[in-house]
Parts: sequence; structure tokens; C-alpha cells
Amino acid sequence: MYKSIVVIIIMSILSCQSPQGNQIPEFEYKSMDGNVVSEEDLRGKATVICVWATWCGDCIREIPELNVLAEKYEGNNKVSFLAFSDEDEATVRKSLNKFPFNFTHIVDSKAYSDKLKTGLVKHFPQVLVVDDDLNIVFKVTENKQKIFITLDNHIQDIIK
Repeated sequence: MYKSIVVIIIMSILSCQSPQGNQIPEFEYKSMDGNVVSEEDLRGKATVICVWATWCGDCIREIPELNVLAEKYEGNNKVSFLAFSDEDEATVRKSLNKFPFNFTHIVDSKAYSDKLKTGLVKHFPQVLVVDDDLNIVFKVTENKQKIFITLDNHIQDIIK
């Protein structure tokens, strides 16, 4: 019995290890604006990835701050911003009409966003910073704090 409990605890700890330092998994999706996007489009750039849901209060709360960050780097071809949602396009579009979110949006992406989860279960929101070699250099899940400065510092470190 004791050995079983120890094994379960060890497996839980190993399963919760952050993907930080790992490369993002390969993907190829059509974005809501009709462009095909893959991980190779991110190579050579600092990328902020947000996994979010339209029903998530913390996700909605973060949108204005993430928009300010995206606006700061608008037109900079060394920085990109992607948002993955497990929900369908109609649901996401309805939410974006109410809460504009200035990232490139990929919907119906549960299989991919599940690969990005940082714990035993997937939480929302989840924000990752990916470097120019597609390595995850920062991640935060279920964030309750302002993260503009932290994300901006990571972006600056990558694009220097």
C-alpha cells in the first residue's frame, strides 16, 4: 500500500513538470483570418501563446493587458502573438465581438492545447513565451497578476 502511494506521488510530480525549456510541439492550423499557421512560422521570432476560453473570467480579464503588449509590437516581424481556443469559431467570434483580443486566433485546437498544458489538468488562461528556436522560456497558468512587464522582458531578451 505504501509503495503504491509513493509511486502515485512520484508519477504526479513527474506529470506536473513544466514544459518550460522544451520545444513547442509541431502544429499546423488555419487561423480565423484564413491563414495557415505552423510552428515553423514562429521560428526566428519571440512568440506569446495564450491558451484561453471564452467562458474563463481570468482569460477575459487578461485580454486588455495582452492587447497592449500586442500593440507595442505591432509591425515588428520579430514578434508574434497566437491564441489557441478549444472552442468553435462561432463561439470565439461572438466573444471577440464583445472582448476584442488582438492575437491571431486558432480555434478547435483542443488536441494541440492539451499538449501545451503545464499540469495534470489544463487550466485557463495559460500564457507561454516561446523563443526564436521554438523553446518555451516562460509559462504562467491561472494567472491572477499583471504580466505585461514579465512578458515584455522575455520578448526583449529574445529579440535583442
